[in-house]
Amino acid sequence: YPGEYEIREDIQNEIVPRVEEELNRPSNVDCTSNCLCHNVDRQRVAEIVNSFSDLSHPNWTDAVYVIECKRRTVSQKSVREELKLQNRCRWIEQAQRCSRLLYVGVSKHVVNRLNQHAAAQGSGANFTQMFPAARVLSIEWYQARSVAYRAEKLTAAILDETTDDRVYIAQPG
Repeated sequence: YPGEYEIREDIQNEIVPRVEEELNRPSNVDCTSNCLCHNVDRQRVAEIVNSFSDLSHPNWTDAVYVIECKRRTVSQKSVREELKLQNRCRWIEQAQRCSRLLYVGVSKHVVNRLNQHAAAQGSGANFTQMFPAARVLSIEWYQARSVAYRAEKLTAAILDETTDDRVYIAQPG
């Protein structure tokens, strides 16, 4: 399996440029081909996932994905009620101060997981329940779950370092 250096290099050479390119697209375009906002069904999400697959590693089954989420204003009270949390959520306040919201996740079943995030209901992550998924920015495949989990953490850290302060990076792990 690749070491930390190889994973970091892959992220910097593949994921970061892809995400930066997507973030630099004009914001007056409502939806892109990678949209998770409208008419989302399993087949459409599968097509989006396939568009990120180059088939050079057909046995690589675990993916790290980066999605952009929709901004919205929510109160601490409604967050705690909706997510059934007892304590204040600092990430809500931090995210709402930013102009762009990104979520970095990992999954073996990417189509199912992106469907859950797009639905913005109980089966998705807390972050995407509050800030629904808008579009897929990147998907990178790995040969083992352990490598994908390391890549997820590194992807979030590197994106946090390389994007400006107006971009909030959420990562569950």
